[in-house]
Order: sequence, then structure tokens, then C-alpha cells
Amino acid sequence: MSFVTDLSERMPRLVHAPGTPEYEAGAHVFAGQGTPDAVVRPTSADEVAEAVRSAVAAGVPITVRAGGHGSDPATGGLVIDLTGLAAIELADGGLVRIGPGAQWGDVAATLAPHGLGVTSGDTRDVGVGGLALGGGIGWLVRAHGLTIDILREVEFVTPAGEVLTLDAEHHPDLFWAVRGGGGNFGIATRFTFQAAPVDGLVGGHVMFDQSDPRAVLGAWRDVMRDGPDELNSTLLVMPPIGPEMPGGPQLLVALQGSEEELRRLLEPLLSLPSVTDVVLGPVDYPDLLEDGPPGTPPFEMVGGNGFVPDLSDAALDAFVSTLDHPLPTMLLLRGLGGAFSRVAADATAVAQRDGEALFAVNRFVPEGSGPEALTSAHDGVDAAMAFTNGRYSNFTPEFGDDTVTEIYPPDTLARLRAIKRQVDPDDVFRPSHHITP
Repeated sequence: MSFVTDLSERMPRLVHAPGTPEYEAGAHVFAGQGTPDAVVRPTSADEVAEAVRSAVAAGVPITVRAGGHGSDPATGGLVIDLTGLAAIELADGGLVRIGPGAQWGDVAATLAPHGLGVTSGDTRDVGVGGLALGGGIGWLVRAHGLTIDILREVEFVTPAGEVLTLDAEHHPDLFWAVRGGGGNFGIATRFTFQAAPVDGLVGGHVMFDQSDPRAVLGAWRDVMRDGPDELNSTLLVMPPIGPEMPGGPQLLVALQGSEEELRRLLEPLLSLPSVTDVVLGPVDYPDLLEDGPPGTPPFEMVGGNGFVPDLSDAALDAFVSTLDHPLPTMLLLRGLGGAFSRVAADATAVAQRDGEALFAVNRFVPEGSGPEALTSAHDGVDAAMAFTNGRYSNFTPEFGDDTVTEIYPPDTLARLRAIKRQVDPDDVFRPSHHITP
């Protein structure tokens, strides 16, 4: 009897073979269509545990899918598709219980009538599970920290097929590891977060022309250094992409406060001569989230990201210098500090808590470009990355041991490996950023 037939008998109506709509949906991720042997779509932690036990007993590789944004397509084995675990339940005291297959846009929309939100990423259709296990730099990061910083409890299935409750008192080492260590230790089947009030938000955007991006970066740094924790922003420098997107810096901003206060805080930016458009006003938290791209773009993005402990003039000079390149280049700076930096470096597996900002640079290499273009795309990137001290896993599409050592500092990685040896010595779970036992 094949593994798929056996599992189908154990879990009737939940196991899907090639050719069915459920298989096609579960095998598809943002990076493309996978070809697993089967897709199982459980609806409870016990069913997840049954699938894990069966796959482990049969020696079948497991791939876990939540939103599908951060993993490679599965080749063979079993995909455990968590989209059937998407409940969003508001409990007492502002606690909210969320299934890993829910999408962050649905979470925001569900909580908005209650005046609450859970800080997450920027994109509506990203799944809760993958983002939450990787960290979660959201629109309230300076006010409330990372998504993992407001995580209070996790229902969790181990490689042995046990269902555990993880929190600060129960299995604290494993609770520490899943907050930033990704899907290396098992499968989270429910998260309990501490939601926060999100009413009274104002925000919008400020657009600049391409005449002086260095002045914009410097003014932005000073504004964020002087601003309160309630001020959150991302600064992008975009290349020209057709007549509708002429290129240049663009500020995306949100503040829990008044529009008058927001304009006062942003005055050093608003007074720059390169400003071309200002749209600021009241905003609802769900509207801060954006739609993700519809699919894999017709170009390869080459670059890097990292936490910046000091936005010095030298660092900003190096960042801006990457724009001087024949390939279209995008810069991103996400303001950190505040509550993010008040968490101890060893409190979670995201250890770069001295980061003043998250920086990313990406060059767009068109499809079909030769090896010279790919090599050229790296020019100047290392010089910019020299001002960072570790990568953010959720922004890192490169995989392998070298990448893992760039994401986690040595002490953090050693602790993660020790917990992996204890919980998953046979290395059942091998997500994209794979921590070996």
C-alpha cells in the first residue's frame, strides 16, 4: 500500500492527489507550482499531528505551506497545507487566537471593528504562520515591537506528532526558538497574540523627485531619531518604471496621533525642495496593508538586506551610492528603534535589537540576462551591507548554511541548533532557512 493511499484511509477527504483543485492550490507557492506526491489539508492540530506521524513513519519529506510566500515549490513528499486552519478569534483582554493559514489582511479586517490590530508585515495576502515565525516587522513595530514580541502562546505539533502548548512557562526553550527560528522545529497550528488599539491613526505618503535622494535619506533619519514610538515609516527609493512611476524617494508613514502632529514631525521632509506630492490624513489600519504582487515578476532581484545599528552619514552615503548603476535599483529603509529595541537581544531568535533601521537594496535583472549582468548586479552591494550586522529572514530569498549564519549571530544559532537537536534530531522539518541539528 502506498503512503498516499494509507494516509487517505487514515484521513478521508483531507488528502488530495495530483489533478484535483485542492492539490493544485496546496502545491502552489509564490515562487511557482510544486510537484509533491500529495497535499493534505488538515482542520485541527490533531489532524496535523496525524499527518506528521504518518509521513515520518513512512520516511516521506514534509513541506509546510501557510501563505505560500516564503518557500520553494515542493518536489515530491507531502505538503501539509494549513489554509484550513484560518480561524480568527478575539478573546478577553485583547488576546486574539489566529490559525497559521489565515492571511494578515483578514486579521486586520476582523479586528478593525473592535479598534484593534496585530502588528504584522505590509502585505494583505501573506499567511500568518510564515511571517510570525520569522519575526514580523509591521506598521506598529516602534510602538509594540515585532509580531513575535506580542506572541503569548503557540499551539504546536512536534516532529514526534505531539500537540504542545508553548508559552513563557511551558516549554520555554521551544517557545523562544519558534519566535524567529522559522519552521525548523515543527508546525504552529494556532497563535495567540496581544492585540493593540489602532484607532486614531493618521498616515499616507510623501513623494519626491530624483534630484537629491541623499538629502531625503538624511532628513528621514533625523525625523525618525527625534520622533515618538507612535511614528512608523518606510522610505523607498524606486527606479523609474514607466510614465506612471517616474522614480525617486517615497515615504510611507503612519502615526497614532493627529494630522497636525504628523505634519509637524515630518516638517524637515516636507520642506525639502524635491517634494512632489503629499497625501496625509486619517487612515484605518487595514488600509496600511498593501496587495502583494500577482506572481513572479519577469526579472530577478539581486541585492541584500540587513539591520543597521547606526544610520551614520557614511552609511547613508554608501546606500545612496548603490543607485549609481545601469541596472534599475531599489532601496528600502524601515524605521526601527522604540519598542523593537527595548527587547533584549537574547529574548527571541531575532537578536539584532540594536537596529536603528532595516535596510534593503535590490537590483532588477531582466529575464534572460547573461552571467555578466548578474555579476554586475552585486557591484556596490557589499560596501552598503558593511554597515549592517545581520539579515532579516523574512526579506531573504537566498538559502543555505552561509545565509543562516548571516541571519543568526553565533550564540543565537548555537542555541537554535541545540534546541533542534533536542526536538527534531532526525531533521524532519527543513524549511527554506534550514537550521541543521
